[in-house]
Amino acid sequence: MNYDLNKKGLLHGAIIGLVGIGISLVAYLISSDAYFSWRSITLMIVSFGLLIYLGRKERSENHEGYLTYAEAYWYSGIAFFIMIYFNEAFYIFVFNVLNPDLQDIFIQKSIESTEQMLLLFEKDMSKVDESISEIERQVRNSFKPFSLIANSWQILMQAMVAALIAALFLRKSKPLFEAED
Repeated sequence: MNYDLNKKGLLHGAIIGLVGIGISLVAYLISSDAYFSWRSITLMIVSFGLLIYLGRKERSENHEGYLTYAEAYWYSGIAFFIMIYFNEAFYIFVFNVLNPDLQDIFIQKSIESTEQMLLLFEKDMSKVDESISEIERQVRNSFKPFSLIANSWQILMQAMVAALIAALFLRKSKPLFEAED
């Protein structure tokens, strides 16, 4: 693998992560509803767009305009992992330091949306209640600083899946034959 490209993936992931933190901070300052409603989709679109932009710029400036799918995949995976990690750390900071009261609001919104979905598929209320109490426990645990380390494998899986798609936009193969003039 290309060491310099991996370093750029780390740097670009940190840049995109900081932009994501900026988006989250703006949403938080607007209102808690903004933080819970449009922040996630905006964060996803901006992050993906920035990764494509920075990746293509890197490809054209330092790799003669070509990246294999594998190189693009590893670059994207590293960048997404760092970006998601930064945003998860900020998420924990918001819910533990900036405004601990948001934990209850977030848990309530999570339970409401989950309960609606479960009621569509499950008619046995005892199973729904069990599922909701388990989800509440998981959400409460996600606010703890240790959850960042404990959930690293999930962050890695998210990054690798997103990288599968991003690599499609970043890869560019060298032509098999050179055009003769």
